[in-house]
Amino acid sequence: MPRVAANTVIRTADNSVPMQMEVKPKPDWLTKIQNGEIKKKVPNDVMKRRRNYRLSNLLKPKAPINVLTELTKQGEVTFEKPISDQLSHLVKVSALYDEKTFEGVGPTKNIAKNICSEAIVQYIAFKACEKDAAGELPKGTHGEEETPWTALASVALFKMFNDWQAQGAVLPRELMSGKGAPTAAPGATDTTGDVQMKDATNGVPKKREPKGPQVPKVLPEDAATRHPVSLLHEMCGALNYESVSEGVSPNFVFHMSVLVKDQKFTGTAKSKKEAKKNCATEVMRNIYGVNYPPVIKTEQ
Repeated sequence: MPRVAANTVIRTADNSVPMQMEVKPKPDWLTKIQNGEIKKKVPNDVMKRRRNYRLSNLLKPKAPINVLTELTKQGEVTFEKPISDQLSHLVKVSALYDEKTFEGVGPTKNIAKNICSEAIVQYIAFKACEKDAAGELPKGTHGEEETPWTALASVALFKMFNDWQAQGAVLPRELMSGKGAPTAAPGATDTTGDVQMKDATNGVPKKREPKGPQVPKVLPEDAATRHPVSLLHEMCGALNYESVSEGVSPNFVFHMSVLVKDQKFTGTAKSKKEAKKNCATEVMRNIYGVNYPPVIKTEQ
């Protein structure tokens, strides 16, 4: 069909009734002429800066647990209760996803949970990549993939920034939060792990305000009826118990020790739970003056 210029008059076969054909003008981005001047080609350095701008909006350093939350639906991943090893002081976190069990081990619960989450993210990425390679996407999706490249890049940036910080580097705020937008940088959430806490609004180490004089906690009136382990935790916070066993099964004897106010206390029993309770009982008796009856029928 021949091209028709705008506002061209077309007549009918009998040349009696003229009619006007409306032709839409070209959009600005298709024409090379704008405001009477020929558009110049965008320089390569400008194109590069524009590409960097788009990527900075798309790629953010994120902890594996945060990436896993974005990739999965609620309830698809089930985390088990963390298990602490008293001897190695390591924490193991297990999770169930797609009928498979994944584990992560680290010095803290957050680090272990991130390691476990990273294993699940790796499984999701590999599975999606295999699906793309096998051509299992529906018809009409040419040029589309399910491999979560953005998620993988976010985890990779998070780990790389962690390595840089471990080497003593101070990261610029632009790297931590894109263009300074209030977003979660490495260490800005309670699920990160082996990096120092960051202020999510500026990407620099968060300054801790000086604490005033600590007010000593007061024993509750029903102290003698409370479980000694729970009460000791309430009075002193989290404590690091050390466990030592001796003997041969089934005649094991456990010794549980803890350091409170520069004093070491020990409890002994045939199970770790009872040894820990006896240890806490000694602390409460000697430091806080709480005398427990011979038998305590309370739940921990």
